[in-house]
Amino acid sequence: MIIDCNANLGNWPFRRTQYNDPASLLERIGRVGIEQAWVTLLDAVMYKNVHAGNEPLAEMVADYGALMPVATINPMWPAWEKDIAQCAGPLGYRGVRVNPNYHGYTLADAVFGELLTAAGDMGMFVEVTVRMTDERHHHPLVMVPPLDIAPLPVAAAAHPDVAIVVANGKNNEAAALASSGDLGSNVYFEMSHIESVNGVKSTADTLGIDRMLFGTHAPYYYPEAAQLKVFTESELSEDEIAAIAHGNAERMMG
Repeated sequence: MIIDCNANLGNWPFRRTQYNDPASLLERIGRVGIEQAWVTLLDAVMYKNVHAGNEPLAEMVADYGALMPVATINPMWPAWEKDIAQCAGPLGYRGVRVNPNYHGYTLADAVFGELLTAAGDMGMFVEVTVRMTDERHHHPLVMVPPLDIAPLPVAAAAHPDVAIVVANGKNNEAAALASSGDLGSNVYFEMSHIESVNGVKSTADTLGIDRMLFGTHAPYYYPEAAQLKVFTESELSEDEIAAIAHGNAERMMG
């Protein structure tokens, strides 16, 4: 069984996406054996009011039990507390995604701690997105630097009951997290942007296998790339593969 902890629906303004509706996404990721996926709405990142994408996303996946929607929340937006409460309540979301580098704050800012507190009170996990795509592919007039995740260990330690997923992070960013000191057990790392031969294994050895989550960043990235990283090119044991493919995600979700 494989759970994709980082998939998407909808459109990205700077690249045409295919397989971006529920039925076609499930068919596409199903080709590599993925049975469940956590999905966000690509469009929402660039909305002025990102919450405008959360109700449509919930409606899109309502008839697809294999897709778990993840809300997009911007804590810099007025009354964002009402947005996250609506997501946790009537909309039934179990997790939120944040894009601080697109929305103008850092992980050291008080507002991020406030969001973690709100998510914890509602039993939701928080996905922190380092980048939406490789910086070399950005539109020249919309260059968004990767998120600095150096403050994350301190924030995570202050909110030990909140599961925090680092998404779209690269090898060096994982290594920097590991070298930062005592990294709380509530921090996870999704592997869609890990590169180099045996990169998933080396990152798992650095961060700890229990932190690693399978992710594709589909349909923006080909799901075969993630499948090859875990099942083919990395020297992982069967137990390690099972942990990354689904075990860690299941444990995180309780």
